[in-house]
Amino acid sequence: MNHSNHGRRLLSAAAVVLGNAGYSLTVALFLEPAGLVAGGATGVALAFGRLTGLSVSGFLLAFNLAMLVWGWVVLGRAFALNTLASSVLSPAFLALFEGMANGRVLTEDIFLCTVFAGLGIGVALGIVIRSGASTGGLDIPPLVVNKWFRWPVSATMLIFDIAVILIQIPFSPVPQLLYGIVAIIIQVMVLDKVLLWGESRTEVKLISTKADELCAAILHQ
Repeated sequence: MNHSNHGRRLLSAAAVVLGNAGYSLTVALFLEPAGLVAGGATGVALAFGRLTGLSVSGFLLAFNLAMLVWGWVVLGRAFALNTLASSVLSPAFLALFEGMANGRVLTEDIFLCTVFAGLGIGVALGIVIRSGASTGGLDIPPLVVNKWFRWPVSATMLIFDIAVILIQIPFSPVPQLLYGIVAIIIQVMVLDKVLLWGESRTEVKLISTKADELCAAILHQ
């Protein structure tokens, strides 16, 4: 039993590392070179900085810490510790990959960057979330909403990210905004597939004159 738990913890830790590496690599290769408008906590921090003139990095740190504490309270200690690991791993991997790229751009085609940014971030987020963690920031509220109301994580994340992009309309180029929305839609579609991967569902339709009694019996099991 202990060996089984130890193996699960190792797999979870490996997933957190792999997911953050994939996320950072995608940002370095596709998101940053294309100048796509970001959603999530980064987008909130950029909007805050442009509106107030205050430190973007300082706000981002404070915002991430607030979300981390909220996640700890609602989702538990293990979740918070894994997310804290992501908060360290993600910038470390990003610095590593930016240094390896050394200013080289894989492609200057903004459409390709949009598609692969959505694909890469969607897969990376899915791996991290399935491991019981998150990359921090604005990834945490959808997980909290899922626990409270059972709303799909991917759908709630789409709402949050598009809202963040919309608040950047006054100070961002329209093409970047539109491509950013496309990247987020692709990201959420891929994330949903990764989160549901390996799960099977069966739909059963019952036609009866006693439909209400059947529904009540099922719900009270």
